[in-house]
Amino acid sequence: MFKQYLNAGQKRESYLYVGMDLHKKTHTAVLVNCWNEKFETLVIENKLVEFEKLAKRVNKKALTLGLTPVYGLENAYGHGRSLAVFLLEKGCVVKDINPALAYDRRRSAPTMKKNDEYDAYCVAMVLIDQLHTLPDAKPADNYWTLSQLMNRRDTIVNDAIRLKNALHEQVSAKLT
Repeated sequence: MFKQYLNAGQKRESYLYVGMDLHKKTHTAVLVNCWNEKFETLVIENKLVEFEKLAKRVNKKALTLGLTPVYGLENAYGHGRSLAVFLLEKGCVVKDINPALAYDRRRSAPTMKKNDEYDAYCVAMVLIDQLHTLPDAKPADNYWTLSQLMNRRDTIVNDAIRLKNALHEQVSAKLT
């Protein structure tokens, strides 16, 4: 697949907007056009095989409609990091959506809904409104690696404390 770039002069009507709500186990995608018409909602597992299915479905829909797909990932550096890396490697345009922007969009509705599909739709709306000002998703491996190491360190420290407390409990039980 070739690398796609956004052209600032290209009209908003020429894109298929894919808003994504990202979670640990599943991701929800909503495909909309610039007039907020929802075409499809997809729920995929957070697995490489499912990423392939998502990309194929989105590309097929975009080809059918004659549009260029652009992805908006809510916080592409957390649970969606692997999806962002996958899409970027495939040459897709991926924008990072600050969760606060999607939250503000959700709150602006007369009645506040809270489900994955609506959250993904709000991400897509932010993507449509701010397409050319949103930052590109650039998952930084250095920060991710450091985060993984810090999580591992915290786990080891907590395990050491737990084991020490268990040892103290057994020693004090033997002394009494």
